[in-house]
Amino acid sequence: MALENKIEMVADLIEAAKKFFVDLFRPDMTLEKISEVVSPRLDDMIKKYEERGLEYSAGKFHIKYGDEKHFQLEFEMYFRDEEGKWHKCANESDLRDYTLLEAGAWKTIKALKTITFPIEKAQAKGDEVLQKDKNLEEYREAQALPATEPAPTHEPKNEPDFKLDIDEKK
Repeated sequence: MALENKIEMVADLIEAAKKFFVDLFRPDMTLEKISEVVSPRLDDMIKKYEERGLEYSAGKFHIKYGDEKHFQLEFEMYFRDEEGKWHKCANESDLRDYTLLEAGAWKTIKALKTITFPIEKAQAKGDEVLQKDKNLEEYREAQALPATEPAPTHEPKNEPDFKLDIDEKK
C-alpha cells in the first residue's frame, strides 16, 4: 500500500471517528436503545476500513459517568494493515445531559460509573457488534427485586362479626 494511500486512510479514519457521535441521541434513551443506535454505525466503520485493506482486531464502546448531570460516550477500535502496523480509531463525545436518558439508564450509569461493551465483528448480516457488558448484567441481576409476598390475609377470629344486645330481666 502506497504511503499516500495509508496517510489518506488514517486521516479518513480519524475524521469518521470525529463525526461518530453527531446526532446520536433522542430523549428517553435506554442502554439498549444506545446499543441499537451505535452497533450499526460501528459495523459500518469496520466494513469500510476492511474494504480498504485493514483487518479489524478488537474494540470497546464505553458509556461513562461524567458528573452529577452528565455522561459521555467513547469508543476505540484497533485495525491492522497488511504490513502488520496497528491503527487505532477512537473518539469520545462531549459531555451529554443526563436528561437524554431514561431514569433507569441514568441510575445504572451512576452506579457502575463505566459500562463497557466489547465490539466484535459481525459474523452475519444483522448481527450486533456490541456484546453484553458482564458488569451490567451482574448489576441488573443484583437489582432485581425478590418476588413480592402476598399481602397478609385477615385471619378470622372465632368471634361473631355482630353483637347481640339482649335485655335480660331479673
